[in-house]
Order: sequence, then structure tokens, then C-alpha cells
Amino acid sequence: MILRVVKLRVDERKLDAFKLFMNNLHDEKLRLPGCLHFDYFHDKKNQNLYFSYTIWENEKYLREYKKSDLFKEVIQTLRNLCVEEPQAWTIQNVFNHPGHEE
Repeated sequence: MILRVVKLRVDERKLDAFKLFMNNLHDEKLRLPGCLHFDYFHDKKNQNLYFSYTIWENEKYLREYKKSDLFKEVIQTLRNLCVEEPQAWTIQNVFNHPGHEE
């Protein structure tokens, strides 16, 4: 499994539209092959700072998503709702990775 974390600084004037978009995106993303979990969170002190959190079965499924029309729509919409370019990280669990001895 791999985890995709995206940091989003949302335009304060567009918070309602952002929340609606992310809520609608939830079920659509979970229907994608290999998408095991999708959620988003906001910073407790900064109400316009959000993080999306997606768990993928493996990197193959994430690559397929990044080639999809849905991904293009998501990127375009988020760029319109955010005040800066979203930042993304793809991370892998060290402890469950093959070769790690417990």
C-alpha cells in the first residue's frame, strides 16, 4: 500500500465550494480501482489549510488515476479553489515494506 498526501491552501472565499467538491469527490474516488481510502482534514489553527489523504493498493493504481479524466478535473478544480499550487507526497509505510524485519 502507498499513501498520497496533498496539502491544499484554499481561498477563504471559496471554502464552501471546496468542501462541497471534496465531499462529492469522496465516493467517486473510492469507486476507482485500487483506491482503498480517501479522506481530507483541515489544520486546527488555520481553517483554510487542508490535507487530502488517499490510500492506494499499489503505485500502479495511483499512476492509472493520474492519467484519468477525473484526475485532470480534480487538478483543474483545486487550482481554481486554492491560493497556491497544491503540494503532494507519495509515501510508503516503512514497517510493512518487504525486507523490513520486525
